[in-house]
Amino acid sequence: MADATIDCLIAGAGPAGTAAGILLAEAGLRVVIVEKQDFPRFRIGESLIPAVNATLKKLGVWERMDEAGFLRKYGAEFLYGDGSQVVHNVFAKGFVPGYEYTYEVERKRFDQLLLDRAVEAGCEVRQPVAVDSAEQVDQRWRVKLSNGESIDAQWFLDASGRGGVLPRRLGMKREEFDHLPRRFAVFNHFRGVQRRPGCEAGNITIVRVPDGWFWSIPLDAERTSVGLVTARNEPGKRPPEIFADCVARNAFLRGWMADAEPLDDFQVQADYSFRQPRYAGENWFLLGDSACFLDPVFSSGVYLALSSAEHAAGLICGQARERGYLTDSEQKSYEDNLNGRVSVMNKLVSIFYDPYGFSVFMSPTNRFRLFAAVNAIVAGHTQMEFGLRWRFALFCWICRLNRRAPLAPLVELS
Repeated sequence: MADATIDCLIAGAGPAGTAAGILLAEAGLRVVIVEKQDFPRFRIGESLIPAVNATLKKLGVWERMDEAGFLRKYGAEFLYGDGSQVVHNVFAKGFVPGYEYTYEVERKRFDQLLLDRAVEAGCEVRQPVAVDSAEQVDQRWRVKLSNGESIDAQWFLDASGRGGVLPRRLGMKREEFDHLPRRFAVFNHFRGVQRRPGCEAGNITIVRVPDGWFWSIPLDAERTSVGLVTARNEPGKRPPEIFADCVARNAFLRGWMADAEPLDDFQVQADYSFRQPRYAGENWFLLGDSACFLDPVFSSGVYLALSSAEHAAGLICGQARERGYLTDSEQKSYEDNLNGRVSVMNKLVSIFYDPYGFSVFMSPTNRFRLFAAVNAIVAGHTQMEFGLRWRFALFCWICRLNRRAPLAPLVELS
């Protein structure tokens, strides 16, 4: 006999889990969120893109972002390591109007804000508690928790991150994106990192270097998140040493980080870019990083988390609510929707890592409004109407053509 019978069990209290929880609870369903870590806790994925704004408004937290002290992000800056060439994406100048800014967020505070909102909406939270086991019994889920509790749920939503509770339970073997070599990220928070003046002070800075790139994300008046994503793994060197050596070799970063002081221990994450073979079944969903993970250069993580959560909640609250399960077409619609968003961002990631494609990206032209179109994709507009779709397709074609008929000069990375 279960200790509780509920509508929805959500594993994970990150943005995907809490967003789904808010929407489901506000629709009148009984929701339990199970989170194995105690909040607040450190996370990266600190730079949002404007495509999340509508969901944040729907969740009822948009008005709280300024109140929480998060910095407004009006654009993104990309540059070569020597600082010789800079491209500044201003969101307000994108092909799709209406998204002038979004936010940079310290994740431990952002995730706590969303979790507090989920509790306010009516979600029950078990924390810090892990899912010990989950099995399907008579088209429902019997879930045993590390606190000894047993829960009977109609729906299981896995938002537990790249480790994934359900993929292990269902015996899935994740698929890696073939064109992207394995990389790792080494990162820390710093005081004393330089900033751009004025409204650009809240923008993310992306610095392309050999074998990878650096991010610099301002989080508040003093704290900046800086990380290196690289495939370079030098024998005998620990990741923080690789980070320091790369900064020392890079003219722009040497100046940018000249007065930087680390505030915490360096952290490392590895094994970037994968997707699971399925994202949904009759009464389960994989949300966000549990379903797939892309190289974070275009800050797509929270966007994919929130969009997947919103779509899953919408399906449950539709006809599936009375029926008690998803039809094959509903499962396919969820998977196609998420794969479509991932596909667009993945094309942009591939262009970033290809030297010929990146040369085109770093030599923008607004002929045919191409730069405005790319700007819109950087902002996360992955569900494209015709005008944006053909412009992005043309941009991708030019990037491929640049390999055979040089249109934009290659720059040696340093």
